[in-house]
Amino acid sequence: MEIISGVDNLPGYPEAYVTIGTFDGFHLGHQKVIERLVEKVQNEKVKSVLITFAPHPREIVGNKTSEPIRFINSLEERIQNLASMNLDYLIIQPFNHYLANLEGEIFLEDYLLKNIQIKGFVMGENHTFGKDRKCTAFRLKELGEKKYNFDVEIISRVRDGDFIINSSNIRHLIATGKIELANKYMKKPYHLKGRVISGEKRGRTLQFPTLNILPLSPKKIIPKEGVYCVKVHIIGKSYKGMCNIGYRPTFERNHLTIEVHVIDQKLSNLYGREIDMEFFHYVREEMKFDSVEELKKQLEKDKIYCKNLNLEEKCQH
Repeated sequence: MEIISGVDNLPGYPEAYVTIGTFDGFHLGHQKVIERLVEKVQNEKVKSVLITFAPHPREIVGNKTSEPIRFINSLEERIQNLASMNLDYLIIQPFNHYLANLEGEIFLEDYLLKNIQIKGFVMGENHTFGKDRKCTAFRLKELGEKKYNFDVEIISRVRDGDFIINSSNIRHLIATGKIELANKYMKKPYHLKGRVISGEKRGRTLQFPTLNILPLSPKKIIPKEGVYCVKVHIIGKSYKGMCNIGYRPTFERNHLTIEVHVIDQKLSNLYGREIDMEFFHYVREEMKFDSVEELKKQLEKDKIYCKNLNLEEKCQH
């Protein structure tokens, strides 16, 4: 997969099938679209082109007075996800206010058709682009048939019963602690990368030393407050851990912290190191205990639970 910055830099005016989207979360719906795109180009011996945007369009056109925008994946993670799909070209199109105010058909003519011999598109049925998101997949299909002579294959939404698998719904699952369902629909655990920072060192006095984590990206979704079973990746090694996200009400703190206890390991000199946590299972809500002893007893129960949990089995279900 060749990564191109901007569709204007695509070499050679290739004949191709194209898909467009932000692909945040890279869920089953996204995977269905891209698998079909790759299948079509294999049959017709042309190129596959995926166009995504950076920054995410919601950062440009989102409501500035609402809650801060949070995403499942950083751009780096989106690229890593897409690299596994056998695409020919990944175009990262810079997104700005000019592009946000461009009509969909003008974007099609001035950006896409000038740089790609488009045989066709493969699009999710709910995908839109252009100013005010007016250019739907069905409008694109109409334009292809009546004006531009390309094909548009529309891929229907993926559902699990009444649940529509899309990025917005998966963001909500993560934010409400339904981490196993989110993982199921992404076919991989939710990741949170951070840097180890100095904390209050209170965990040592509880015999549960923790690494305090500052997320690398302020735009990543932080899962709901509570205790999670996680896998910790640090300095090239992987360990089981239990992660607490919350305000530590037992000690009457009022700012959100992310702490992870690495089970049965004595790790030291990690300040400043990068850490990657995979979230597998939501254990319990954050609780306020009447005493430190009660908290220690609960932490021991949490540790045993996480230690005995089959993480890979959790991910598969």
